[in-house]
Amino acid sequence: MEINTNISNVVEATDVSARYDAEVKKILSNKNILAWIIKYTIREFKEYSVKEICDCIEGEPEVGIRRVMPGKTPEQIVGLDTSDKVIGEGEITYDIKFFVCVPGGESIKLIINVEAQNKFEVGYDIVTRSIFYCARMLSAQKDTEFVNSNYDDIKKVYSIWICVNVPRDIMNTITRFKMTQENVYGIIKRKMRYDLLETVLIGLGNNLSKGNELHKLLETLLSDTLNVNQKKEILKNKFNIETTVKLEGELENMCNLSLSVLERGIEQGIEQGIEQGIEQGERRFITLLTKLKENKRNDDADAILTDEKLREKLYKEFEIA
Repeated sequence: MEINTNISNVVEATDVSARYDAEVKKILSNKNILAWIIKYTIREFKEYSVKEICDCIEGEPEVGIRRVMPGKTPEQIVGLDTSDKVIGEGEITYDIKFFVCVPGGESIKLIINVEAQNKFEVGYDIVTRSIFYCARMLSAQKDTEFVNSNYDDIKKVYSIWICVNVPRDIMNTITRFKMTQENVYGIIKRKMRYDLLETVLIGLGNNLSKGNELHKLLETLLSDTLNVNQKKEILKNKFNIETTVKLEGELENMCNLSLSVLERGIEQGIEQGIEQGIEQGERRFITLLTKLKENKRNDDADAILTDEKLREKLYKEFEIA
């Protein structure tokens, strides 16, 4: 029964966490939110307004629903693949993936991936994973964005990672990692096209008043201390984002799930604390009995075991439930 209960608790907690993550992805995939992220992370859009950027996002962003598997029958150049799979690996799903076109005389199309990362310390460097995602998005363009040897048709890719619960030195930062040209000997005067991938790491600080405007927007969206109405007011007054019925529903779902995650964490903490207290009390109680017997005070030990009032007194003293 206890094993089944533990399994049930784990499944329930995992389900709540998964639904919370799903709502976060939906919120971040809102075009108005993505426009803010693009404004502060992608160099090609630095000089454009959030409104202009929003109009540059093609179609509806895909949120972890499609797959691409290297080596399978090529798909047509329509739509986007949002997951990548290789034999021997688990399926990898991109949180959010979409096209955006840089306006101008010669329109430039970019492929953008946005990831929400709840844990920063995961046993490997987050940046290496983001570079891997970029490499996947580049290689996946073969026979979908370009055919044969038309490599000049490759679209530049960005992988943007929004990280919460980060170490202090990562808080309130935005860091770009990219390919650069280095002239080792001599100088190539012609322009070579190598600028095809960039990754951006956004470290949040769990503080609504620190960082730049993007940090403050993301902190507002992901805050577990603000309710839906407070978030709506801040989005409208500070960031000029009108909350649609869809976005409001997603914010409400996320707030409710966040509360469930918090409550479950408190419950588990209390349960673990009680269990640890009982275990410690029992160990101290057993130690007392052992010492009494070692000192040939068997009558005292037997008295503890048989005298109900004395036993209750000791239980209370040793904090045994």
